Amino acid sequence: MIIGYLILIFFLAISYFLLLKKYGILWKVLPSNQKIGTFEQSNSSVSILIPFRNEDSVLPRLIDSLNQLDVTQILVEVVFINDHSTDSSCDLLDGCNLPYKICHLDEKHGKKSAIEMGWNVSKGDFIFQTDADCTLPKKWLKSMLRSFDKSEVIFVSGPVMFNDSKSFWQKLVALDFISLIAIGAAHISWDKPLLCNGANMAYRRSLVNKADIHNVQASGDDVFLLQSASKQYKAIRFCKNEQAIVQTQGPSSLTIFWNQRLRWSSKNSDYDSTFNTMLLVGIWMFNCVILMSLFSFHKLGILAACFLFIIKILAEHSFYSQYKDFMNIKNGYWLIMVGQLFHVFYMAILPPLSQILSYTWKERVIK
Repeated sequence: MIIGYLILIFFLAISYFLLLKKYGILWKVLPSNQKIGTFEQSNSSVSILIPFRNEDSVLPRLIDSLNQLDVTQILVEVVFINDHSTDSSCDLLDGCNLPYKICHLDEKHGKKSAIEMGWNVSKGDFIFQTDADCTLPKKWLKSMLRSFDKSEVIFVSGPVMFNDSKSFWQKLVALDFISLIAIGAAHISWDKPLLCNGANMAYRRSLVNKADIHNVQASGDDVFLLQSASKQYKAIRFCKNEQAIVQTQGPSSLTIFWNQRLRWSSKNSDYDSTFNTMLLVGIWMFNCVILMSLFSFHKLGILAACFLFIIKILAEHSFYSQYKDFMNIKNGYWLIMVGQLFHVFYMAILPPLSQILSYTWKERVIK
């Protein structure tokens, strides 16, 4: 019994460390967007889809960044899709200087319905997606379009960071979020796409006709669109370019963070990739074993938990050292130790609970 337990501990430790080491290597070899071939952007037509619901507190910042985009030699339209807003969001859209249109969801609601409406009314050959609480860099369109240097490239995932990360809590969740972005990039480099973020992604219109984003209300449009692209096409890229980093609003409290992660985890059971599903199960098991060993209150269990936690910190540190400069993170090492304590608990508890609990999104309770 004890020998079997120890074998499990060492197997999990070695597997987790090698996985994070692999992620670091995959990130490092991921070519910079600025080093790939050129893309003829002249007369490229782009549609930017922005779903929104009651976003009057954040839309001015987004619109200001839209107005500052470099759109030289690019035909751009912005499509705002209103998901039954009851505030003054629609009134703020007049401040957009780019050609735009406003669509209103009727009977349907939710982000996926909004995206599908955006597909139907937009005209661009390239479709960009972002969120109403985002700030876009000036070279966003051109840096992302550069990744479509080959005709077979169908989907490009872009980097995202939280803005205004000043407090300890904000820095903690920002580092956790950035690690997810880096893992998503590593999986694209691995040709096993797993994650992307709907705040920054682009794809050719030809993908829309074959896309399957599942009939779920509040989460997964980004990942399931990535899955559709992965199943039907092979050329998927991550835009490793600082000029493409989109900033978004992070969760300001533990309650908002919990709802966000619950929403994200609720789609785990819908992954089509057996490899990615098994990988996620393995990561969940690693964190569960740490907790169960710790709370066994047995000397061997506590030692095993400490051993696995040290391996976790070393592995995360190794991965972090690869992407910290690109993400412009400073003094993040000390956050890793604290963050991993936090990470163990929510990674062990959240996945099973996400399959049974409801969560709140945009003032709606989703089950």
